[in-house]
Amino acid sequence: MPRRALTSEWSIDIDDSFRGRVVAEDLQLVSPGPPVRTIWVAVWRPSAERSVAELTEFICQNVHPDPVRRFEEPGSDPEERRYGSWYPETVEERTQWGLYGYTIRRGRYVQSAYLTDEPSDLDWALGAWRSLRFEAGDA
Repeated sequence: MPRRALTSEWSIDIDDSFRGRVVAEDLQLVSPGPPVRTIWVAVWRPSAERSVAELTEFICQNVHPDPVRRFEEPGSDPEERRYGSWYPETVEERTQWGLYGYTIRRGRYVQSAYLTDEPSDLDWALGAWRSLRFEAGDA
């Protein structure tokens, strides 16, 4: 799977069918399918005074309180945590499934959504979310 840069610090493994554009300062990546899959990415830089544990706790308590499944796991290195929730929602009178994932580091996190019409796409969504990588560079 090709690695694709999202920002100067973050990258993801997704196939070449995804096309990207910026919408209201967020990145939208769409693969026409079938199945149609959409990824939304927002990169945040909260105060570095908040620890990874504090950010994770805030997200767990305040975002998507009743998912079908939750995922809380270590990230790609000890400085990172991941929190995700998987659930259906109604969009334009049809059911769409989404994995809403947060990849959290001190002073930055990626809020991402992996959307599909197929409830069986959980493995795809988890794989894409887990492939998010941070490379410090000069940051």
